[in-house]
Amino acid sequence: MLMYNPISSFINFMVLQLSNRIMDINQNIGSTLRIHGKYPHYVFKEISILKKDKTPKEGHVIFEIIFHSSKMPVDTIKKRTKYTLPFFTGLPGFCAKKFLVNEQEKTFSGRYEWETAELATKYARSYAVRFMRRRSKPYAIRYKIYDKATGQIIESKIANSCQ
Repeated sequence: MLMYNPISSFINFMVLQLSNRIMDINQNIGSTLRIHGKYPHYVFKEISILKKDKTPKEGHVIFEIIFHSSKMPVDTIKKRTKYTLPFFTGLPGFCAKKFLVNEQEKTFSGRYEWETAELATKYARSYAVRFMRRRSKPYAIRYKIYDKATGQIIESKIANSCQ
């Protein structure tokens, strides 16, 4: 059974951390990506999970989300990013994430790689995304799930912070 809760994610994160299987990637820091095809954000952090043979896990599906930082300054959220790692890196199927920000608009986004559409969809309904919705209140969050190779959209949603 796949566990999608904060406790099992934290335990799995610790295993990954102790076995040096969480890799920081620096080559894309500062590069700009368009989230949902139109919102420019720059990469301020990127991580990848390594398989036991120390090669990067590769996902076939992208989960892309954008939310507004309505309650905290942008710099504070960027600094606290490291504290969020245990709550998604240990989830089944997680492969990699780019952390992105548009400082002028005070919006954050994430481009996650997941092994399968099923696991990305499960993440979209997880406690972690509910937390982002609360943090974004009163603004809605937007996310889409799409096939990495073809770009075919699997799911696209605007989720009200009160849902």
